[in-house]
Amino acid sequence: MEEKPVYTPAGQGREFAWQSDHAYVKLNAEESGGRYTLVEDNLTAVFYLPRHLHRLHAETFYVVSGKVEIQVADRALILTAGDTLHIPPGTPHEVRCLEPARMLTLCHPAGLEKLFEAYAAMSEADMADPDKLNAVNLAHDVVML
Repeated sequence: MEEKPVYTPAGQGREFAWQSDHAYVKLNAEESGGRYTLVEDNLTAVFYLPRHLHRLHAETFYVVSGKVEIQVADRALILTAGDTLHIPPGTPHEVRCLEPARMLTLCHPAGLEKLFEAYAAMSEADMADPDKLNAVNLAHDVVML
């Protein structure tokens, strides 16, 4: 697959809007040759992602604005504008927004957008069903702890 330059203007990209996160996929698997996915997350103060890990994927977070607490392994870190955190595969972590935040998430290898697409296809009842939600998570390399 031949890669080409990709331009994604501000406020654009594949959009996923949830109560606690308004996300834009800025670069997807196809556009990066499968190497990574880049997401702009606009987190509300109620955003919370429970402790989990990814067996195959690494994540790198860059905080553009706001304040986010990330528990990584056995350490609590408070990230603010300009801070970066890289989390290798297999490392337990959880994310809590302390004040509205804008964050870039680089997931490598690519594929985070497939999880978002699966969530978007689920009904509210499916999202409330722990077994269905866990099956989707596991299918997309999210192991809840």
